[in-house]
This record gives sequence, C-alpha cells and structure tokens, in this order.
Amino acid sequence: SHSLFKHTKAICFVAFLVGFITVLCIGNYFRAKRAQERQRQRREAKQAAAASAGGSNTMDGRGMHGGNKVGGGGNGGGNVDYEAPVLPQAGGAPGRLL
Repeated sequence: SHSLFKHTKAICFVAFLVGFITVLCIGNYFRAKRAQERQRQRREAKQAAAASAGGSNTMDGRGMHGGNKVGGGGNGGGNVDYEAPVLPQAGGAPGRLL
C-alpha cells in the first residue's frame, strides 16, 4: 500500500508537470499569434503611409533593412519579406545589454 501511494503521487506530479508545460506552450502560441498580427498591421499601415506620401519614400517591398528575402529554396517557400526586430535603446551605459 505504501508503494502504491508513492506511485500515485509520482503519477500526479508528472500529470501536473505535463499540464503546466502544455498551458505555457498554448499561451505562448497565442501570444506569438497576436504579436504577428500586430506586426502585420503596423507593416500595412507603414506601407499605406509611404504610398500616400507620393511614392517617393517607398521601399519597393524590400523591408526595413535592404530587402532580406527569406525562402525561395528548393522547398517552394517563395519570397517572403523579413524585417529584423528593432531593439529598444537601454537607458544604461553604452555597450551594455541590460
């Protein structure tokens, strides 16, 4: 009976751990999905603003950093614009990350 209790306790712990990690992964997935949608809306707004400025400021779909194209390999990925994220400037000493 004592061994059965230990096994039950171990099974409950593993089930809790798996559930907790699953909840974290699902939450992270939806957070990333929302961030992707916000980024898409910002990009579309920036492109619309550039187009309404008379086209002199357009980037011809090259993205922010000179047109890094991702994809187009042998797997049929096609050309997808990739904009590298811009990190905010820290208020600390120059050259420090944190």
